Amino acid sequence: MDQARRMVPVSGTMARSDPHAHRRFLSDVVYASFVERVCIIGGESSGKTTLAAALAERLGTTWVPEYGRELWVAQDGVLNYEDMARIGRTQLQREAQARLQAKRFLFCDTSPLTTLFYSREMFGRADPALEAMADAPYEHFFLCAPDFDFIQDGTRRDVDFRQQQHRWYLDELSRRKLPYVLLTGTLEQRVADAIAQLG
Repeated sequence: MDQARRMVPVSGTMARSDPHAHRRFLSDVVYASFVERVCIIGGESSGKTTLAAALAERLGTTWVPEYGRELWVAQDGVLNYEDMARIGRTQLQREAQARLQAKRFLFCDTSPLTTLFYSREMFGRADPALEAMADAPYEHFFLCAPDFDFIQDGTRRDVDFRQQQHRWYLDELSRRKLPYVLLTGTLEQRVADAIAQLG
């Protein structure tokens, strides 16, 4: 018995009181349940990917890129209806895997909610499985404002479509009663505001 806790200097009570401080004593699977998922959404060219990467670097954790874009590139810019549910599933699977390596927060560049938008926009409908995936819970939602010049990288529509997306997010987040923070300004300002919200 190690009653003095010299060999393993932690107790269950201590670990529960601050799991992040006692991370080394917890298995990856157990610790993952304490990692907060942060969903970063917004229209095309609104800084989501840059922000996710910057926040992960600043807070010493990891982030999950947008699988839909990866698949779009792999398929030479062609996505079909069946791809939509696949994108949602893969995104969530990658989040679950990344959560095992994350520290305190996991930053997610988009979510199945975004895929739901594209499915409805491109095909006028959505797979019921994708509709269900769009309800995936996140502890925080950050909506990136389209308040800087639109950058065309060869994969995006146009500035009007970006505005359409932004309006859809505002309506959808309100309809689902999901609390969110609207991030505006420069990357530095967005990072500072996001970190302040995360506490």
